[in-house]
Amino acid sequence: MAVAPARAASRAAPVVPDLRIVREGRDPQYDSLRVGYNRRFDIRPAEILTPRDAVEARAAVQRALDAGRRFTAYGGGHCFEDFALSPDVQCLINMNSLADVGHDAARGGYSVGAGARLLNVYDTLYREHGVAVPGGVCYSVGVGGHVLGGGYGLLSRLHGLTVDHLDGVEVVTVDRRHRASLTYCGRDSTGALGDLFWAHTGGGGGNFGLVTRFDFRTPGAERALISPPSSVRIVTCDWPWEEVGPERFGAFLTVFADWCARHHRSSPETDAVFPWLTVRHRDSGGIGMVMQVSDPASAAVGDALVADLGAALGLDGGPSYVTAEWMPWLNSVRLIGTASAENSNPNRRGKQGSANFRGRFTEVQIAEMYRALHDPAEGSVSAGIDVAALGGAISVPGPGDTAVFQRDATMKLLVQTFWEDARHDAPNLAWLRRAYHGIFRETGGVPVYDEVTAGSYVNYPNADLSDPAYNTSGVTAGELYYGANYERLREVKRQWDPTDVFRHAQSIER
Repeated sequence: MAVAPARAASRAAPVVPDLRIVREGRDPQYDSLRVGYNRRFDIRPAEILTPRDAVEARAAVQRALDAGRRFTAYGGGHCFEDFALSPDVQCLINMNSLADVGHDAARGGYSVGAGARLLNVYDTLYREHGVAVPGGVCYSVGVGGHVLGGGYGLLSRLHGLTVDHLDGVEVVTVDRRHRASLTYCGRDSTGALGDLFWAHTGGGGGNFGLVTRFDFRTPGAERALISPPSSVRIVTCDWPWEEVGPERFGAFLTVFADWCARHHRSSPETDAVFPWLTVRHRDSGGIGMVMQVSDPASAAVGDALVADLGAALGLDGGPSYVTAEWMPWLNSVRLIGTASAENSNPNRRGKQGSANFRGRFTEVQIAEMYRALHDPAEGSVSAGIDVAALGGAISVPGPGDTAVFQRDATMKLLVQTFWEDARHDAPNLAWLRRAYHGIFRETGGVPVYDEVTAGSYVNYPNADLSDPAYNTSGVTAGELYYGANYERLREVKRQWDPTDVFRHAQSIER
């Protein structure tokens, strides 16, 4: 699909009179358009605006501004907190119609609408052009939020973060007079536009403007963007909890942490291996791992890690617990992206907390993880802890080259629980808070920047980071998400959103 060439400068456009508006009691799609992946959040805005292109997106923002209505933009993806669906939102701008994916001949790259979902992006780019972006594994994640937080997935040790391939963004910005304009900024922009582009390489969604389109290009790539391997090896491990006590569990985590630390630096042999622990609560699963191997020459590296992890548990890496299969890359994307209910069930409630690690877990952290995975979580259908390997190509850029500061992190941890009924909200929120803040009880309940941890991941947000009842570290949520890049992001915020119209519970402060 060909797309129109990008506009290179700010411009205002006339209000579009036929902007589509969905209202409660009048339009049957109202209920479907007002809900998200996390059913804990349930709002009833006065109107839902559904723009079909960038000009209508600008008009939607202007309509909300002119009416004095609190508005947020929404891609229908996986936001873990109520940043888009907060109770005070009166106007919801649903971006799902801006979902075109195609080649942009004028710019020599690829264009992705901000309302697209990841599986559609992968499918279209690979099927039509033989290219990909290194993004997340969950098929229904919205591009709009995923890219803006940095974006990572099973190709990231080999090719870096999603934003490492970002070439430009088209974004609706608002000036001091509350006039909305379409602005384009790119990798080669300088001055204020250069700052705005940099802020979109990991500065989080809902902070600077409403993105309508992302442009991707990998400098030097034959097809102007990375080409994934034609086939990958997917290794799935599922070890049982029986006979696994605290010591064996600690040994298991230590083996994984040591592997991630030793293979943090980019290397052709090990970058092709991306392991991801999926450790479920004793009441809802086993001790697992999903691993993608992108090169047959690296298969032995992955096999050695599986064997070492099994041995640490007092088990093995044989067919009783491990399956491995080579398959076409796009098949693997569909398999991993849709295999679990955590990824695909749109009717669950959830709570999460994240952290970046630098090479190891402390004894207290290991003990708290083991305790949490045995601590009852009433009503939970899937509680657990994931740990993804980082490093490889992710570690090549410097901490200030993009807005993603934590380039030296070796692992990313996610603690989460899902449940289906509102009556189980309290016990699951309590379980998550005991688990997450317990893991970091040595450092004020949160993953501060020290020799062990390196802040939190903005795409796995946790509203409790802003609550002094849970965060006693003295480090703000913004500093946890963005590290030393936070002050520059605040400067960009003051410059491009001077009246703070793009905001949420943990948006960047001016």
